Amino acid sequence: MDNMSIFDILITACGLYLVYTAAVMKTRGKIVKGVLVSKDVDVEQIKDKEGFIRYMSGKALLVGVLAAAVGIINLVNSYLKGPGWISIAVIAGYFVVLMVFAYSSVKARKTYIE
Repeated sequence: MDNMSIFDILITACGLYLVYTAAVMKTRGKIVKGVLVSKDVDVEQIKDKEGFIRYMSGKALLVGVLAAAVGIINLVNSYLKGPGWISIAVIAGYFVVLMVFAYSSVKARKTYIE
């Protein structure tokens, strides 16, 4: 197993964990510390917990599904010895989505937590 395969497995696992986090937020109304908020934040003291969950749960679900898909696509592409441009295109597209998600996370922190 080469380094890229390990990296793709990690991306897939992180994506699945982000999907789990989004599901916990949406179904239980609970924010998992260390994923979307820092472990230093007391989630019980968040000024608008429901607003944060409404704003971030869908975004977290989308990014988690995309991360898992990126990892799986790259694993399959590596296994089938497909063209390298597929992996590059998938990762580049995911990177753009990840940057938008990071911006949304900062905005949510400023709006709902601080």
